[in-house]
Amino acid sequence: MTTEVPTDLPAQERTRAQQDMDASLARSAFVQDFKWLMAHKQGRRLMWWLLSEAGVFRNPWRPSANEMSFAAGAMNQGQMLLSEIFSHAPESFTIMQKESNDDAKRRDGRNS
Repeated sequence: MTTEVPTDLPAQERTRAQQDMDASLARSAFVQDFKWLMAHKQGRRLMWWLLSEAGVFRNPWRPSANEMSFAAGAMNQGQMLLSEIFSHAPESFTIMQKESNDDAKRRDGRNS
């Protein structure tokens, strides 16, 4: 266990710089993984399901405050995913939406 010395400012700065570097590398890996996911039809299908389950396309209003709080929390998670999509793979949203519509038509037996 390492104890930080409150008066050792250079050591604190090195620690912060290392933590920032680690966070930056982790974020970079996440972005690359996210782009990979959104570049594949299976990934987009999974993401569409997550967004739908989170309720980002529905109003979170419920008669019970507890249920509404739960729905709003789920919606917030979905909105975070939408933010990642629009930040790192915006073109995939339209593709994902079209694929979802095409899948729904196929399930319903519609051709166009």
